[in-house]
Amino acid sequence: MTDIESIYKKLSHLISKEDFLQRIQDKVENMGGLCDEPMAAMLVANELGFSDVGRDSVKIGNITAESGPVSFVARVVSVFDTKEFTRNDGTIGRVGNLIVGDETGKIRVTLWDNMADLIKAEKVKAGQNLQISGYAKQGYSGVEVNVGNNGVLTESEEEIDVAASSQKIKDIKDGMGDLNLTANVLEISEVRTFQKKDGSTGRVGNLLMGDATGTLRVTLWDEKTEFLNQLEYGDTVEIVNAYARENAFTQKVELQIGNRSIIRKSEKKVEYQEKFTPIADIKADADNINISGRVLDVAEIRTFEKKDGSAGRVGNLLLGDPTGKIRLTLWDEKTDFLDEIDFDETIEVLHAYSRENAFNQQIELNLGSRGIIQKTEKKVEYSEKITNIADIIPGESYSVQGKVSEIGELREFEREDGTENVVANLELKDKTGSIKLTLWGDQAYVIEDLDIDSEIQIINAYAKSGLNEEIELSVGNRSRVIIL
Repeated sequence: MTDIESIYKKLSHLISKEDFLQRIQDKVENMGGLCDEPMAAMLVANELGFSDVGRDSVKIGNITAESGPVSFVARVVSVFDTKEFTRNDGTIGRVGNLIVGDETGKIRVTLWDNMADLIKAEKVKAGQNLQISGYAKQGYSGVEVNVGNNGVLTESEEEIDVAASSQKIKDIKDGMGDLNLTANVLEISEVRTFQKKDGSTGRVGNLLMGDATGTLRVTLWDEKTEFLNQLEYGDTVEIVNAYARENAFTQKVELQIGNRSIIRKSEKKVEYQEKFTPIADIKADADNINISGRVLDVAEIRTFEKKDGSAGRVGNLLLGDPTGKIRLTLWDEKTDFLDEIDFDETIEVLHAYSRENAFNQQIELNLGSRGIIQKTEKKVEYSEKITNIADIIPGESYSVQGKVSEIGELREFEREDGTENVVANLELKDKTGSIKLTLWGDQAYVIEDLDIDSEIQIINAYAKSGLNEEIELSVGNRSRVIIL
């Protein structure tokens, strides 16, 4: 038999204890001794709409969509904000959600109206042990328990152990809570500061993590961001009690690490292999691209002024693999890598993003602070695609090979900004025809090492229409001239 104190706990948000005890006494007297006080308490609870106060408690693992009315004790794992909605009759309703668990599993609890107000009033918090009575049914993301104004949601003194299970990245969905994950560190962001609504300063940082089933971005807040300073690419990390939320900007699910979450290094072995994309398969506006390629060209580093007035740096590489070639742009501290490499070395680029160059409509890769670039011992084959001169059309970049048939003079000129530059012209011929080459800047000085009939190879020159609509190749700082 349920005792009076435990029954009142479930009714305390509706009736004072004094009124409750008085109604019990009235019930005992009115029934002429046919029931004792505990039975009278259950009858009073039934009159108040709580018909299940005497129901045996069940375990979460035994709750199914067909269970109907259920009563159980569980610990709150996650609490989600309440939302308002308009009913068909025009009245305003409120709804909120909890994830609760016991040693047999976890389940979503949906609170309605007055019960949902307990979330807004912060009377329901993660870590609390609750006595819950509601109605089980099939919800949008599985079985859930609905608790309305006649349900029970009150603190319990019973100690609850929550089952801890580890998830795989592919199984993590928006709204899931109490998530445990072990995965490899693939990318570490810088920590950013921001101003909170209360005027205080917050901190946020990110990890990209991967296991055998996929990759997932993890967001760390405030003091949790200090953990990022302890990590390196490839470390294994264990996360306990995180929650999943869809990023409104990317529409991708991310894992959130809050005050009650735990994140730590682990010695566990995680099966994860970076997936490398052939250069020919790279599309515009893609993220998290990994490639292996041979260095075909290294450009000089340039400095520029950012919008915030600080100095930025940018540099370029041309990379090739058996399927093609692509230009990689390195930003800021990543440009330091350009001093470490030379032609024909093989490198790996991890977590780059692709964009279409507005000038030449070619897809290029960019590597920012979150990406990784490193030398590798992998063997990457590359064979430059040489185009016949007769097949060249304006608006594309080409590599050509042929013999010098005419050599112009080196000329100096002044740019619009007042700086000086040099230019020179060549005529190149192969078995299919001939074409004019315009060499700019440092490339122009190659004519000093050439003779008529010298055989040369021009890598990555841009074709355009010149005087009299004749096609010519522009050889600039992104091109390469090889004397054969």
